[in-house]
Amino acid sequence: MSRKLFTEEQQQLLRQNPYIYSVTETRITLTKEFKEIFMTAYKAGESPRKILEDHGFDISIIGERRIWSISQHIRTEYQKYGEFHEGYGSRGTSAAHSVPADTDTQVSEADEIRQLRHEVDYLKQEMEFLKKISSIRTTGK
Repeated sequence: MSRKLFTEEQQQLLRQNPYIYSVTETRITLTKEFKEIFMTAYKAGESPRKILEDHGFDISIIGERRIWSISQHIRTEYQKYGEFHEGYGSRGTSAAHSVPADTDTQVSEADEIRQLRHEVDYLKQEMEFLKKISSIRTTGK
């Protein structure tokens, strides 16, 4: 099966979207905020294509197959965990592993700040989860 690879120009265009966490030539990683927006709109009956178009995604760049994949990934994550996380990867990975894969390239200060804010949000979310687990264990419920 061949994959449609993103050119450098397409990657730059996609990176301008505030709902994209990172882009490589083979992968788009979405922000937690967009995943929540997507799921709310999807539950309200909107199609995945319309949701993406309404939030500034260029469908001609993304392609039909990725629309389906994005929708499937978001719905699966919601069904498994009941919530979303920032970046890409499983729940068992640390925040360091959710750093965008395109960090090899030179990153602007604004992108670096955005990335660090995402990482802080992820760590806060992880800490709240651990507090809940600890609370459940101590109360015995």
